[in-house]
Amino acid sequence: METTNVNTTSGPDPALERQLARPGFWMAALLVLLVLGIQMILGVAIGITDALCEQVLHLPSLQLERQPVAIGLISIVAFGAAIALGLYLNRLHFRRAFPIGPITALQLLGVAVCVLGAGVLLSEADNVLRIVLPPPQWLQQLFEDLFMSKDRLLSRVFLLVIMAPVTEELLFRGIILRGLLSRYRPFTAVLLTSLLFAALHMNPWQSLSALFLGLLFGWFYLRTGSVALCVLAHAFTNGMSILFTLLPFDIPGMTGTPDFTTAVFQPWWLDTAGAVVLLAGFWIFRRATPPPPAMPEEHVAVTSH
Repeated sequence: METTNVNTTSGPDPALERQLARPGFWMAALLVLLVLGIQMILGVAIGITDALCEQVLHLPSLQLERQPVAIGLISIVAFGAAIALGLYLNRLHFRRAFPIGPITALQLLGVAVCVLGAGVLLSEADNVLRIVLPPPQWLQQLFEDLFMSKDRLLSRVFLLVIMAPVTEELLFRGIILRGLLSRYRPFTAVLLTSLLFAALHMNPWQSLSALFLGLLFGWFYLRTGSVALCVLAHAFTNGMSILFTLLPFDIPGMTGTPDFTTAVFQPWWLDTAGAVVLLAGFWIFRRATPPPPAMPEEHVAVTSH
């Protein structure tokens, strides 16, 4: 069931400033397909370039498709096109398009604690998924190149902590979620946005975590109306995944390069601590944020089937 809100008042309204007229769900799906299509086209292009350099010019293979910087630049182009289209559909200028909102120290603490607890639990969920459904060898190698390689630390930070959070949050929480909030109830809008966010990753070994994190980041947006806070939460999450690979001590199932051939799980006490920390983060963040503004009675929900 889809609802459209009709504004019968004049002047800005805090609840509506968190929403956009577009996209609806199917238009949002097309934006995601646009990102994937551009990524695929540019990925094929650099693959052909790499092959030509190796076969025609007899140069060493650059393996551009595995370079974090190359992947990052492709994503910037792909997401930039989708974000620009989303802004055009809403007739918004980039400088005034995304709500930032005030961010307090207690909100940042709540986000950090939530992300830490979620990271521990999602790490264990990934362990279970890899045993039930082992990823293909090429994907294992890609994960190791992007997430585990210590000789590309700055490139990984650029890709995972800066580029991915900014581009993905501007599109998913900054445009798609806000468009769906003008048509659906908040939980439905967050869920649909999270499903599209998971679908973007194109494989179950990333989609499971993406779905949960999409729900978490969506909740952050509902409570604060701040896309900037979602960007920071995403950066914290990805930064923590890098930190786990750099720890000087070993925690089975969490640190180091994952073993895709044997069942390695985290200690029970770590999973328990992760659940406790996540719940504590929920409590801190909820206390640090006021309830989201209610839709005024003057806005009539028109239901279409």
